[in-house]
Amino acid sequence: MPIEARRCFRLAGTVSLALAVAYASGNSTPYLAPLFAFIMTVKPGAPMPAGKLLVLAIALAVILGVGLLLAPIVAKYTLVGLLLVVVGLFVSSRLSLGGESAAVGTLLAMGLTLISALGVTSLALAQTLVTMLVLGVVIAVVSQWVIYPFFPEDPAAAPEIESAAEATVDGQRAWRSVVVSMPAYLFLLINPTGHTPVMMKSILLSQSESVQDARESAMELLGSTCLGGLLAVLLWFGLQLAPRLDIFALWVLLVMIYIASKLYVQGETRFSQQFWIDTGVTLLILLGPAVADSVVGKDPYQAFLFRFGMFLLVALYAWAAMATLNRLGWFRAQPEGVLT
Repeated sequence: MPIEARRCFRLAGTVSLALAVAYASGNSTPYLAPLFAFIMTVKPGAPMPAGKLLVLAIALAVILGVGLLLAPIVAKYTLVGLLLVVVGLFVSSRLSLGGESAAVGTLLAMGLTLISALGVTSLALAQTLVTMLVLGVVIAVVSQWVIYPFFPEDPAAAPEIESAAEATVDGQRAWRSVVVSMPAYLFLLINPTGHTPVMMKSILLSQSESVQDARESAMELLGSTCLGGLLAVLLWFGLQLAPRLDIFALWVLLVMIYIASKLYVQGETRFSQQFWIDTGVTLLILLGPAVADSVVGKDPYQAFLFRFGMFLLVALYAWAAMATLNRLGWFRAQPEGVLT
């Protein structure tokens, strides 16, 4: 089987399996597992071994626990707490800019913001979220273990060493990520339980490899958000035909094969890889809470429209902030190729 096809089926199969396991296990936030599976599998490569997963789970639990300590500081000493969140976002964003730590940095940024904000409202809910985040990562990696032997990767080339110039650019991009993420964090403090998807979307947008040209950047951010929302709507109505977990996993599998084909097969799309990554992320973040709303009896359509509208506003702000910082010379676009 060609390597492109293996990558497509590996990504789609991992996300679909993680979704099925998370929902079947009765997880309180089951949509986190397929989202993490997507983030951790989109970069081709072998899954982490069991020993490294154990270390990662412990490290995540410890570091995310810092978010619990930040919560009372944010509540009582707001300025100091916000400055500490800025430092944490910078460090996690710096980790997320490449290499094996990319997915870990993204997870840490999500955990730091979500837990510290939720802890202001309820430390018990924040502690539960720490458990759910770690469990979501474990489910994602175990799903990788199951799927990878069927669609293995070719032997990888030796990683390139980062130059000093690249390190400088990465530092600038980390600050750019902080600028894009902090307004969403302030918005999250207003309603931590209701605005969680908006914060997650903002984190992932802030760490994207956006291009310099303003028009192309708008297409990247706004176009991927709209397409992700459209795919979420189509998948939602497909699920209404047969609202069962196996059908849900099958629909997600098919949609992920489509997105993965755009990511890994050359000549399949005129859009960039980041466009399709943002599309997949938007789909999963919108769809998961909509399913949760329907389970607890809330109106999923009204909540979906609100989240989608906020996603568009976040994308607009991210585009404006990136364009401004690019004009100031804070970010230098780099040539893009096929994910390898």
